Parts: sequence; structure tokens; C-alpha cells
Amino acid sequence: MNKFYLLIICCCCTYAATAQSTVYSERDYARKPVWIEMIKDTSVNFFEAEKAFKTYFRNHEKPEGEQEDIGEHEKREKNPSKREQREMQRENHMRMDVKRYEYWRDRMLPYVLPDGHILTPTERLKIWKDNSSRQ
Repeated sequence: MNKFYLLIICCCCTYAATAQSTVYSERDYARKPVWIEMIKDTSVNFFEAEKAFKTYFRNHEKPEGEQEDIGEHEKREKNPSKREQREMQRENHMRMDVKRYEYWRDRMLPYVLPDGHILTPTERLKIWKDNSSRQ
């Protein structure tokens, strides 16, 4: 009976360990917007997230920004079909995800090490304290 419980615990630990380190392929980068999940992960490699973003939009059309949409509401139909509404909603979500990525990229860029590792907030605070104590 104890061996059974030990086996169950080992299986759960193995599953948890593999679930935390998701490895994506070039095919995943091209097909799915995995960069959306990557920027939420604090341990992501910056260069891998950037590669995923660029690869995805090499194969998909990047949504236009809001500045291009000014006056577009006048061109749209008064009562779009359900399919058109879903498409507009999907495009708006993608537009917001692109903005989130660009904001994340601009915020993280100063903290990227040559190997792609992004400094954690704790590491950044330590550097800031070291620099402020020297001055």
C-alpha cells in the first residue's frame, strides 16, 4: 500500500515538474500566439519571446493600431452580422495583446542579460541599492 502511495506522489511530482517548463517549437511559434503566454511567465527568455512574436507575425497579419482606425466606424455597417462581430472582437483582442507585448518589451529591455535572462524584481532592487549606496 505504501508503494502505491509513493508511486502516486512520484507521478504527481513528475507531472508538476514537466508542466512548468513548457518548450515550444518553431511550428508552435508560427501557428499559435504563444508569445502571449510567454510574456506572463517571469522566467521566460527574452529572446525566445521576441522570436515567437516575430515568427507568429511573419505568418499572420499584424493588427493595425488605433491611429489607423480613426474614422473607421463611419465605414462599418450599422448592424454587422454575428460573424463580423466575432471577427472584430478577435481583432481587438489581438490588437490589445500586441500592445501588451510591446509595453512588456519596452519595460524589460533594460533588464535583459546577454543570454536572454530577465532580471527579477529582487535582482533589480539589489542593483539599485548597490548603486545608490555608492553615491
